[in-house]
Amino acid sequence: MARTKAFDTNEVLHKAMKVFGSRGYEGTTLPDLLTGLGIARQSLYDTYGTKRDLFVTAVKYYMDRKNRDLLELMDQPGAVIDKVKLAFTAMISALADPELRRECFIISSAIEQAPHDEELAAYIRSNTEQVEQAFYSMLERGKERGEIDPETHIRELARFLAHERISLVVAAKMGMDEQNLYGIMRMVLSILKANESSYE
Repeated sequence: MARTKAFDTNEVLHKAMKVFGSRGYEGTTLPDLLTGLGIARQSLYDTYGTKRDLFVTAVKYYMDRKNRDLLELMDQPGAVIDKVKLAFTAMISALADPELRRECFIISSAIEQAPHDEELAAYIRSNTEQVEQAFYSMLERGKERGEIDPETHIRELARFLAHERISLVVAAKMGMDEQNLYGIMRMVLSILKANESSYE
């Protein structure tokens, strides 16, 4: 009989996010991982493979969950500007939390590694396209309801929203405080407001 794992694999991935998020991929050593994850070296290798394998698994686990949350939010009823505000507020709230921000920062670590890892780069491109498509579908429905100006290039607006959402993580990693992150959100909302239909 195969032995039952003595640890929760998802809990270990959460810990891995925090370790990689705090130290970056290059700055994270095997001893850092073993200490942070609280598992033995052989368990790490048997369950996740190499340091790189664990990193990619943790990145995908984190970003896939965030995408599901965003898709659920975008599919809910409500005004476009309210849903965008909720999406950005959720991101900023996580970045303002000392524990959650350590998980969020795995995104910036992934972006740093992407030029050196084609699999990771392809995943990030695909993930970003999914986020953009979620915003696009929401904007398209808003346009059909008369919320968005008919002349608005909603594909470009969706790409802008997806970009700015990720930029919050990068800005926070570089030391931007919560107040200024909300300032970015207000500018995003002002651009969205400028594209609202005047025929409502």
